[in-house]
Amino acid sequence: MTRYAPARPGASGSGRPEGPTSQAPGGGGGGRGLVARNSGWQLVTFAARAVSGLAAVVLVARHGGPAQLGVFQFALTLSTMFSFAVGLGLFNLLTREVAREPGSSRAWVEAGVLVALVAGGVVTALLAAGVRFAGQSPDVVEAVTLAGIALAFDTAGRITFAAFAGWERMRLESAATVAQEVAFLAGIPLALDAGLGVRGVLLAYVGSRALGALAGWTMACRELRVLMVPRPHLAFLRPTLRRTVPFALDDAMSLTYIRVDAVLLGFVKGPTAVGLYQAATNLVLYLNVLARVLNTALYPRMSRAWPDPRQLGRYRDVSLRLLAVVGVPIMVGSLLLAPAIFRFVYGSKFDKAVLAYQVLVLVIPVRMLGHTLGTALTAADGQTRRTVAVASAAVLNLGLNAWFIPRWSYLGAALTTAITEAGLFAAYAVMLRRLAGPSALASSLAVPAFASLPMAGLLLALRDGPVLPVVAAGALAYAAAILAVALAAAPREARWRPRAALTALVSTPARR
Repeated sequence: MTRYAPARPGASGSGRPEGPTSQAPGGGGGGRGLVARNSGWQLVTFAARAVSGLAAVVLVARHGGPAQLGVFQFALTLSTMFSFAVGLGLFNLLTREVAREPGSSRAWVEAGVLVALVAGGVVTALLAAGVRFAGQSPDVVEAVTLAGIALAFDTAGRITFAAFAGWERMRLESAATVAQEVAFLAGIPLALDAGLGVRGVLLAYVGSRALGALAGWTMACRELRVLMVPRPHLAFLRPTLRRTVPFALDDAMSLTYIRVDAVLLGFVKGPTAVGLYQAATNLVLYLNVLARVLNTALYPRMSRAWPDPRQLGRYRDVSLRLLAVVGVPIMVGSLLLAPAIFRFVYGSKFDKAVLAYQVLVLVIPVRMLGHTLGTALTAADGQTRRTVAVASAAVLNLGLNAWFIPRWSYLGAALTTAITEAGLFAAYAVMLRRLAGPSALASSLAVPAFASLPMAGLLLALRDGPVLPVVAAGALAYAAAILAVALAAAPREARWRPRAALTALVSTPARR
């Protein structure tokens, strides 16, 4: 098998085993600087996807109401639930193996993209047939078909993005993703203004995913300095697919407990219930991007710190404190301003979902801090335990949804999400405590909760005012309070230095 690696800056020729891991992008530098730059590019990538996703939800909701939003979200959620059958767990394995042996990049990318496109076509056909057999309306069948096609292109793009991560050139993924999401954002209002509704928005979605896949493929060809063609590489692919099974199973379990509620809701209660529920979840779940960005940057350092539990615990506690400082006030503010926020974003058609939104808001810090615990657990060689916990959460979620949704519709789905997330969080906390010792979890939550009290009083007093000024006033009140707490708790030498005091607040080691 011919081996190709990305050409290094300043080098000539191609087909070498060396790759970007041997020299940082741009001709030099590495360590903290490279980690920081890649974290920044990841933030750009996640933000681009989050902005376009939220914009699509809000525009479809305002244009077509809960029923049309329900069709749109049901199609996307159902197709995403089967992304493990399209990607087959290749992403993490590909990144790891390409990082270790960049010379194998061409085979991984060519075979991976072919698998994504073929598997995507099969999954799309099966999903379309399944929803038709289940008696769903023609517009739902059409929406699911388009969402499945988009999933195939999106997965093909993510295959090349996984290679970029292995090369530690995450700016390439950011460039392709931004182009993709800008195209989607531009297509949404055009489709709605043309009267195409959900069909038009999904067509724009398909086009943007195809653009992202093409951009990623073009960049990969340029980096490898070879014109690639999707092909099976059978001698390479057969053993590789066997190795992906554990990764695919983990993806499947995670997607089940995160996505199954909306799918069951669609089958049992219909598109309108899905639209009301997803209007609430989309304002909550995208916030986990903040945790992913921080913990993705910390994960390599947590991994190197193990088996030293004190060192791992220090990174874990820094992440817990940072995310709690952000997540707790967001939870408090969202809970108090829920009716105003919902009406500001979606209009009065979605007022019935405010209570479900308030239930889901309680999950914000749980999900963010739970991501830290899960990441640290994996870094401490606890991936098997984590997979067991996720599988248990998936089973619990499915069972609770089967009981709650027929009785309480989208409110039942929200209650199930809150229970499942709390249970998974508790499981992670217990497992990690056994491996790495006590954490700073209690103090991480107590400090921002105390600092949120002045903000809460101000929001209650101003809750009938315009949303944006009230939110700004609450944010300023919280910022002042958290700074005051940091200065009061800081060592004497940092007492009059706000930046040093804030740093001490999140980095002081927990007492054992």
